[in-house]
Amino acid sequence: MILKGAHGEQYTTGREIGRGGEGQVFEVREQSSVVLKKYNEPPSAAQVSKLARMVAMGSAAIEAYAAWPAGLVMDGQGSVCGFLMKKLNGYVPLHMIFSPMDRKKLFPDKGYNFLVHIARNLATAFHKLHEAGLVVGDVNEGNILINAAGMVSFIDCDSFQVKDGSRTFYCEVGVPRYTPPELLVKGTFENEERNPTSDSFSMAVLLFQLLFMGRHPFAGRNTSTADIDEETAIKMREFAYSIHNRKKKLFPPKDSFDITSLPEQVVLFFHRAFEQDTRPLPAEWVAELDMLLRDMVTCATSRLHTYPGKLKECPWCLFKNTRGILYFLDDNYLKANTILSDIDSFVNGFKLEELKPKPWKGNLVFHHLAPKAVNAALKRRKMIGRLFLVGNVAFIAGSVFLDFPITDVFLFILFFWGLNILFIAFLVNRPQKAQLKLLQSEYLQNKEKLRKLIYEFDNAPDLVTYTKNLHELEGLVHEFRRLPGVLDARRVQEEEKLYNEQLSYFLACFNIDDFEIPSIGAGRKAALHQNGIHTAADITQVATLKIAGIGSKNQQVLIGWQRQMSSGFVYIPDNDRIAKALKKVTTEVSHLKLKLESDIRKQYQSVNYIKLNITNRSAVLERQINDFAIKTYQAEINYSAFRRFATFI
Repeated sequence: MILKGAHGEQYTTGREIGRGGEGQVFEVREQSSVVLKKYNEPPSAAQVSKLARMVAMGSAAIEAYAAWPAGLVMDGQGSVCGFLMKKLNGYVPLHMIFSPMDRKKLFPDKGYNFLVHIARNLATAFHKLHEAGLVVGDVNEGNILINAAGMVSFIDCDSFQVKDGSRTFYCEVGVPRYTPPELLVKGTFENEERNPTSDSFSMAVLLFQLLFMGRHPFAGRNTSTADIDEETAIKMREFAYSIHNRKKKLFPPKDSFDITSLPEQVVLFFHRAFEQDTRPLPAEWVAELDMLLRDMVTCATSRLHTYPGKLKECPWCLFKNTRGILYFLDDNYLKANTILSDIDSFVNGFKLEELKPKPWKGNLVFHHLAPKAVNAALKRRKMIGRLFLVGNVAFIAGSVFLDFPITDVFLFILFFWGLNILFIAFLVNRPQKAQLKLLQSEYLQNKEKLRKLIYEFDNAPDLVTYTKNLHELEGLVHEFRRLPGVLDARRVQEEEKLYNEQLSYFLACFNIDDFEIPSIGAGRKAALHQNGIHTAADITQVATLKIAGIGSKNQQVLIGWQRQMSSGFVYIPDNDRIAKALKKVTTEVSHLKLKLESDIRKQYQSVNYIKLNITNRSAVLERQINDFAIKTYQAEINYSAFRRFATFI
């Protein structure tokens, strides 16, 4: 596709590198440093005016933080159909830094300070764009890119809110989860003039996601009966991590980084951004994040474990040791990968290591435990029994002393024992039944909890992912092992290509009109001419063309004649061309090798990360099972002993 610039320049679209709802982004063959965005539908007059204004106001300050429109592009009819912008090499979408797995694959040597560094640069980008009189408007993790140095750049800048004198070109799109409450309640973005304050809210959401590894500030555990999604929470200013709102309904998700781990001023800034209208400006964020970066300390266990200096212990080690969660890669993990320094040796010695955790055997026995509930009940029963015995003896002794008739004494004894039985039923049996029910409930609850822990131990949730990634690694290794064969095959292909070029040039010298070909008379030759078949070199195309009068038999005749003509061909290798072709092939395969090496390293790191995650989690679960098994066994013997001891009327 060939398009024109504003001054008649020609732009030929190359590889498509991006596609969205509005259009596609292509490489430009004439300029490797720029890309071209072409709209799917012709832009309106207002859109064209906005693009023209954006091109005119472009500056180094803006282009340092945005892929800004650098020139308009016209179609064959002279209508604007897109624009040029700088090409961002080595950049990835911001959301890829949110995910621990993506972060470990893309930036395996980066720690928490890298996230703070990106947050600081993001705040700087907003500050500089606001200084230029711009409002980003449509802020989301998909239209911001970052690179390995932590540099930030906005894309899809044609959605920015731009002013041209008294005229405002609005940003009429947006993502609800990054939109401030005052805009959300309006229900539309059309003709709504935004200001830097609305950007400050959206920016704060992104900063929060960076500092909290992808968590959204308005998503968490809902303690109410109402359905509170992110959009609703934003409208309600229901900040899940708030430490000021005593009536909040949302609380941080399990295993979240504690907001109080951050400096007090940063915590206050998040509360102002999400719960108040006086939101911190980007410049204020830059200053505070700079201070946070200076205050970061490095864990003694892992150089990748950086954390705020106010903390007394490494939170990432705490997550790992208590929850089996790895948010960042450990130093010893990187050292274990020195085997990959010689990729050829690693690949040649590679073997698939299936991870098969042993199931829980459940052979715990705790002989030292004794029932606790029976002793107290036994003492109580003995005391009551003694009272009954003393009472009966006293009654009989009194009867004998007072010389009561035997029949009266017997009747009184029966009456007294009836009272004893009622006394036991109400004061002994009822409490025993209640306690037995309580002990049974405690035992069953502990037993179910222990069962769930053992099930989780036996069925590691990451095992399927580990196996999948391991087989993907095996596939990459297989590709790497095939590289010598690929190189040889490509070299053969290049030489065959040069050979066929020479042969074609040779056969082109034999015109079909100059030879008598069996069954191919003047009529059939005319039909061949009409379809572009003039020489022996063209005969190769006959099989793919449907030419009237040239059936399969005639095709075979023509191919036979072509072979006949080619019998006189003598191949004279062009050593210079062969050398250049082989050098090109070698370079291409070398690049493929480098890519495979990189992919193998990343995949190997990913596999080992998952393996560590499984083993660490198993260790945590094993400790929990051991602890809970004691509780369960104690509850069981308490219940069993009390059930054997208790007797009821």
